[in-house]
Amino acid sequence: MKKIVFISGATASGKSSFVHKLIDNYFNDASIISIDSIQVYRYMDIGSAKPSLKEIDKYNYKMVDILEPSVNFNIKDYLYIFKDIVNNMDNKPIFGVGGTGFYIDAIKYGIFDEENDNKESSQKIRKELYERIDKYGLESLYSELLNIDREAAENIDRFNARRVVRALEVYYNTGKKFSELKKLRKPVVDLDYLSYIIDIDREKLYNNINKRVDIMFEKGLLDEVKKIIDMGIDNTYTSMQAIGYKEIYEYLINKSMSLEETIELIKKRTRNFAKRQLTWFRREEHNRINENDLEKTAYEIKQFYSID
Repeated sequence: MKKIVFISGATASGKSSFVHKLIDNYFNDASIISIDSIQVYRYMDIGSAKPSLKEIDKYNYKMVDILEPSVNFNIKDYLYIFKDIVNNMDNKPIFGVGGTGFYIDAIKYGIFDEENDNKESSQKIRKELYERIDKYGLESLYSELLNIDREAAENIDRFNARRVVRALEVYYNTGKKFSELKKLRKPVVDLDYLSYIIDIDREKLYNNINKRVDIMFEKGLLDEVKKIIDMGIDNTYTSMQAIGYKEIYEYLINKSMSLEETIELIKKRTRNFAKRQLTWFRREEHNRINENDLEKTAYEIKQFYSID
């Protein structure tokens, strides 16, 4: 059985920095698997807070820079690649680092395959649901999900259109509740794991986010998005739905607001996203750690891996 240590938490909480320090001081032969739905894309470096090329090499990062932005990547694709990577790694420490709670959840518990899955039917249903969002708003679909499958609705971010649509799509395509099918899932890799979450003061977290967004623009986020648009990537692609990218796309293509308003909107949406991340991670027991817990955490990980 493979072993992995999950270090998760909200965006800008200091996950990567903490793990880098663990590796520098205690686990020089370790690897990091990025659990992030945007860092998988090439050219999307600044907006995804991707590690530098030097860090990717030094800390032996996996699941970074593996796809073109034109690929509509999903959780099934991620798990397929994750399984191959983990099964081909040796028994040295592995850190799974990221804030995409849905992906971490899928690694731990798996996902389900719908019975009677018909891709053509799914695509048609999905298209109709998104058209209804455009016409009536997301809240109407969330209310519909509450009536159909309250358990699923209460465990989904009501502002995440993709997750709300997915739950309804599964129901209309299979006739079975999303929440019921979730209980049948199995992990794709047999794992033993430790699970940590970075605990950070809310005010400090929001300040970190605001500073990070400012730094991203100083580093050239605007030009990064321009280059991706020049590659033919528009807002219909999954990659362009990431916070930061979709707002700048609106600014550049649709001239919907000023640059200053765009920056403030990115900050606001990132703060809201971080709040939702914290809500997601509170659903499950984690070992809560902060930046001062390096030595204690290293000791626990050594015990987990039976390292002297």
